[in-house]
Amino acid sequence: MSSDTDASLDKTVLAVSFASAVLYLFQVRSSPSYSRTLVKTSSTALLFYLSHLLGGPQFLTGALALSALGDAFLAWDGDLAFLCGLSSFLVARVLYILLFLQQQHAAGFQGLSEGGWRTAMAGGLVVLVPVMIATLMPKVGNALRVPVLVYSLTICVVDLTALTLENGRVIVGAAMFTASDSILAADKFLVPETEGYRDWMQRAVWVLYYGGQALITLGFVEPAW
Repeated sequence: MSSDTDASLDKTVLAVSFASAVLYLFQVRSSPSYSRTLVKTSSTALLFYLSHLLGGPQFLTGALALSALGDAFLAWDGDLAFLCGLSSFLVARVLYILLFLQQQHAAGFQGLSEGGWRTAMAGGLVVLVPVMIATLMPKVGNALRVPVLVYSLTICVVDLTALTLENGRVIVGAAMFTASDSILAADKFLVPETEGYRDWMQRAVWVLYYGGQALITLGFVEPAW
């Protein structure tokens, strides 16, 4: 009976997390509010709870907790909220790096130079990240330049370490997470506020972000179905 109860709780936590993410998708363009912040934050906070509940790696649980905190900050407007959110996600990214380093396959980073799709993705990252940084820096205010630079470089390291894993869910999840960050940066710093396609960009950011976090989580913990 206990195992049945635990399995039911696992499924409930994941279902409510997913439902919160879907609900927030319809609130992405809404004005900041406490209710909107609660919906946004609860989706990732419940992934954190799921990892804790299932005894997931400490680095994963910590990264999800910090991501939920970052979600809470980024639910509000302004440079201070953005900087606090960026800081939370930066530490979360560092924890993901440590997690992936623990789990990497025997070839490690050497495997990224042996050809195939891993080498292609790693090469793409090494080209994409400097281009993105060079494009963003002239548009970013002085106070945010160093944090954005450090965060962008950290993104690159996260994805490179993810590529050393054998876990397909985590690799895809990390790539989605990075795509989300890239679109978010373009939306905030590069695209004029009057552009109509900012609507789909902001929704894409959320879908890729939550999907990436969920895949990384389910790559390390497996709810009882």
